[in-house]
Amino acid sequence: MKKSIIISLLLVSVIIGANAQIELNAYAGYVPGAKFSYIYSGGAKLRIDGGDNFGFALGKVLPNDMTVELSYNRFNSVLKQDGGINVFDPRDIIVEYYQLGFLRALTEGNETFVPFGLVSLGASRFAPAGAPQDYWRFAMNAGLGIKYFLSDKVGIRLQARVLMPLYFAGAGFGCSIGTGGSGCGADVGMGSEILQADFTGGVILRVGE
Repeated sequence: MKKSIIISLLLVSVIIGANAQIELNAYAGYVPGAKFSYIYSGGAKLRIDGGDNFGFALGKVLPNDMTVELSYNRFNSVLKQDGGINVFDPRDIIVEYYQLGFLRALTEGNETFVPFGLVSLGASRFAPAGAPQDYWRFAMNAGLGIKYFLSDKVGIRLQARVLMPLYFAGAGFGCSIGTGGSGCGADVGMGSEILQADFTGGVILRVGE
């Protein structure tokens, strides 16, 4: 699955970069610690400690104050038990996010100082040391930030995001007929196993026209 996601992102990056102005972003920052939502026997939960992260993004600038971008984020940390009877030894874990996002400027007419909102969708990967497999989840991220351009080609970017790996909680569909009329409906349920966040800063390089 990891190979197919990487190949897909590379193909989309070629499309994004073709005959367009693009923004190359490299950043680093900090991810606070967070607990998984599952409660194990004895009231224990699993926790990922806080630590440094890094990543990059490739964005295509659109004419309507929008930017569509591909991003990759990696976070190395320690997975440990939080509370309960001690049955889980701490171990290293790698957390990665592969995302396709949409960035929208919150102001108009200022090309030097650009506050923005960001929403992205994609996949997350959790790889604990010694585990029999990696754990992939659908993921959604959302955040706010600013860009400040020192020149037409170079700028800095600061942002804060909420990182939400999601699990599928079921779907339903039904119809009813009654004296008040008839109707049908459907619903899909999803939840987050863990809520993470990150606070990052980095550089922007604009390429193309």
